[in-house]
Amino acid sequence: MGYKPGQTVIVTVHGTNHVGIIATSHIVNKQLVYDVLLESRRAIVYVGTSKSLDIYVNKELTTKLCETDQITCTVPYKELIAAELMPHLDANSAGKASW
Repeated sequence: MGYKPGQTVIVTVHGTNHVGIIATSHIVNKQLVYDVLLESRRAIVYVGTSKSLDIYVNKELTTKLCETDQITCTVPYKELIAAELMPHLDANSAGKASW
């Protein structure tokens, strides 16, 4: 199962859960990873779904909370795309100045 751009997800960062939205996805070393914009105005790139990572898309919470519409992300994804304001995310450019 893969997440699509614009989909709300829960990202666990060092044990703390954050609401975010999928910006893009990539295949790196045969694994699907995501670039995510968090509601806290942070961008995280190359996020996997494995619980063994310190930062990961939490599939269980995403299914329980986001896919049942109990939680939706407030990042205006469609508006950012329409106005061509979506930040460019990659491992070398993501940071304070990119968002």
